[in-house]
Amino acid sequence: MNSLKDRVAIVTGSAQGIGLGIANSVAHAGGRLVLVDINPSGLEDAVETLNSSGSEVLGVTADVTKADSIRNMIDQTIDHFGQIDLLVNNAASLILKPIQETSDHDWDQVLDTNLKGTFLTCREVIPHMESRGVGAIVNISSIAAFAYTTPHISYAASKAGVSALTRDLACEVARKGIRVNAIAPGPIQTGMFDSLTQEQRDAHAEKIPIGRLGQTSDVGSATVFLASDEASFITGITLPVAGGSDLKIT
Repeated sequence: MNSLKDRVAIVTGSAQGIGLGIANSVAHAGGRLVLVDINPSGLEDAVETLNSSGSEVLGVTADVTKADSIRNMIDQTIDHFGQIDLLVNNAASLILKPIQETSDHDWDQVLDTNLKGTFLTCREVIPHMESRGVGAIVNISSIAAFAYTTPHISYAASKAGVSALTRDLACEVARKGIRVNAIAPGPIQTGMFDSLTQEQRDAHAEKIPIGRLGQTSDVGSATVFLASDEASFITGITLPVAGGSDLKIT
């Protein structure tokens, strides 16, 4: 319950969905939180929800595609908490289109948010972790990085990039006391599934070997593990959290 006690965690894209689920899990593990999102109203609601549960939370509106915005977010984190122990790069953009319908703008939007955003945030946070000789980074990839799921070529390419970035960065910073891992979620019950009927959800769940859709808490629990001392000898991996949906072609 206290595996992240008093550690300061930045979670991007945490106003809703998987990001908010990760934030909840970190809070339950004793962590102090910086919730980061581009949506100020959603962010305010998320901060209020976590504060009401007794967690120590700072909300920062930021655009992960802009280095200046990230630096401002980090400055606010250091001013408020004095340290950064965990970075979770979850902010993401998803556009469902086949390649012939994918515009230059679509491609840039997805790659800038998912891949460039992860790169920029890691680049700006690492010096703060390096100065203390300790830190953990968890990047949110996707099973789309290594298996076809649906027509979203820009998203798949970006998430494959996140997994490659994770591997190389883990090697680069390992001797600095910083571990870098990724999680590849499969079908997680968030906004897209909320719009489906129960029958449609059941049909999706039937295709998953474990027999159910994932919950945001499943990703959150994996994040807490990878960030904790229990995973102190693990770095550079991409861990599927997918109920086995990454293991077969359906």
